Amino acid sequence: MLPKQNQEFWESCRENTIEIHPTKYPIEIDWDGIQKVCKEQGVVLKFFMDSDKKQEVMTKMILNPKGNSNPFQSFIGCTLNQCAQLYEGKLYPSAYIEHFNKHFSQNLQITSLDFIDIHKPNLAYQEILNFMAKPLPFCRYCDTMKWQHIGEWKDSKKDISEYLG
Repeated sequence: MLPKQNQEFWESCRENTIEIHPTKYPIEIDWDGIQKVCKEQGVVLKFFMDSDKKQEVMTKMILNPKGNSNPFQSFIGCTLNQCAQLYEGKLYPSAYIEHFNKHFSQNLQITSLDFIDIHKPNLAYQEILNFMAKPLPFCRYCDTMKWQHIGEWKDSKKDISEYLG
């Protein structure tokens, strides 16, 4: 989507000193073209974990649909704590769970304590950092102690067993 962004997007990135840090998954993406556009637009592009290689290992992130995991333990074991997701003006650790719920007829619930609205008046950077630095109610759905590397990265089969222990 980056090559399709309008000038307003790029201007906002520059004005707000936003860096783009994608992960190189083994899918068909013109990374050279994206690097060129970012350079032309004066926006920093750094690959996730400073790796120019394609992601070759996949991690199975086990969910606990009962929601009875210890949120603190899940948070401590989480490798996604630094990967906030922006969705409709809100910053989440797990913004797209609605797709999982819909596809697998589940009900993992997001509460108002699981996100921070970036359009909140006078929102301070420190407030965002504080939000990201602590367990959230949604952490009860993760069983990070069972997360495991499962080998070569591959497309999902869209089977719930890919998410359960």
